[in-house]
Amino acid sequence: MDQMTIFWIFVAVVMGVVEAATMTLVSIWFCIGAVAAAITSTFTDSVLTQCVVFVVVTAVTLAVTRPLAGRLTKCSFTPTNVDRVIGMDARVTQTIDPIAGTGQVSIGGQIWSARSEDSDVIAEQTLVTVVKISGVHAIVRTK
Repeated sequence: MDQMTIFWIFVAVVMGVVEAATMTLVSIWFCIGAVAAAITSTFTDSVLTQCVVFVVVTAVTLAVTRPLAGRLTKCSFTPTNVDRVIGMDARVTQTIDPIAGTGQVSIGGQIWSARSEDSDVIAEQTLVTVVKISGVHAIVRTK
């Protein structure tokens, strides 16, 4: 085994270790290219040919498998109950007062602790809109 074969195997191992450590499908294509270059180095001593094989195999495997890998590893977003209440209308069931630290709203039949978006006092029975959720509090604004 000559030095270039050892070099390409070393590159393949390093890229494989990096891929295993990160699990981001970034260096796997370089690993495959390095293996192809290592195989090529057993047939030719031309470093230029080995580098061309490395670049071409890496580019081809990247172009062919990247979209497939992206679809297979894509995580779908599933809204939770918290995400569903954002944008909903709510009725203030307990006066929202930032100084006293009080406030509750009814959102779809559920009672939530609430705070006003701009730290205003909002009277009971006022219709509001949920703009975001912060911890266990619904942040609301008057309509």
